[in-house]
Amino acid sequence: MNILFKKKKLPMLIFVAPTVILFGVIVIIPLLQSAVMGFTEWDGINEATYIGLKNYKKLLKSRDLMVAIRNSVLFSVVLTVYQVGIGTLLAYIIANFKFKGRTFFKNIYFFPVLLSVSVVGQLWISIYHGDFGLINQTFHLLGLDWQQNWLNEPVKGIIAVTIAEGWKGMGYHMLLIYAAMKNVPEVYYEAATIDGANKKSQFLHITLPLTIPTIKVSVVMCITFGFRAFEMIYLMTGGGPGNYSTTLPIMMYEALFGLQKYGYGSAIAVVIVVLCVGLMLLINKLTDRFDEQY
Repeated sequence: MNILFKKKKLPMLIFVAPTVILFGVIVIIPLLQSAVMGFTEWDGINEATYIGLKNYKKLLKSRDLMVAIRNSVLFSVVLTVYQVGIGTLLAYIIANFKFKGRTFFKNIYFFPVLLSVSVVGQLWISIYHGDFGLINQTFHLLGLDWQQNWLNEPVKGIIAVTIAEGWKGMGYHMLLIYAAMKNVPEVYYEAATIDGANKKSQFLHITLPLTIPTIKVSVVMCITFGFRAFEMIYLMTGGGPGNYSTTLPIMMYEALFGLQKYGYGSAIAVVIVVLCVGLMLLINKLTDRFDEQY
């Protein structure tokens, strides 16, 4: 690659230039503008006033900050277990066991990915509804007096929303991991079978190690998404009741469009970016040994 780049430097630069320019215009420049605006106080109309670190100090003193971080951690953990855990299990079953309707099930698992967030949100609101929701009605039909307000409690509410988000996106991660599993050379399994290894041993010592790079990507995506999740939470709970299901993106949205405090909202946006990048680097550092070994 280095030799090719040295020989064809100009054509390669021309080839990647549009993507780099587009990324800079859409991502880098707005991010830098937000970082600068985070040190100002601006209502969107009058001239911005430089106030230093006051927005960040205000964020640290906010009563919603710890709730938002707790909800983001819960969202990330539950989403990772749901999408990566169940996605890996389903990918392994579809990739390694021959049964009728295998393609049908693969398509069905991926189907929720194609649905809009608003459709999925309304569907799960109906499922979780305290009076006539599917879950509570099922318990009622079974003769169990166990009715829950799934979306109106501190921890239970954010977990309920995360399950809805996990259901929507699980098929995407399943297909990523499925593709990685199908890419494992068949000769490895043939050699393992000759040596007497069963399906469990083949999965633990061949399939899983060789698909860990892809699983790592899915884990990074799920964990970082937990700290920037907005649409599903806002549609299903609006961050409430109170601040029960608030997150940093919802705090940012309310600061920007509810209170017209663009400097404070920009400071929250910078914190979200720093957290996501930091988590990504930490996960990559902790899992470097898998890349080196396999």
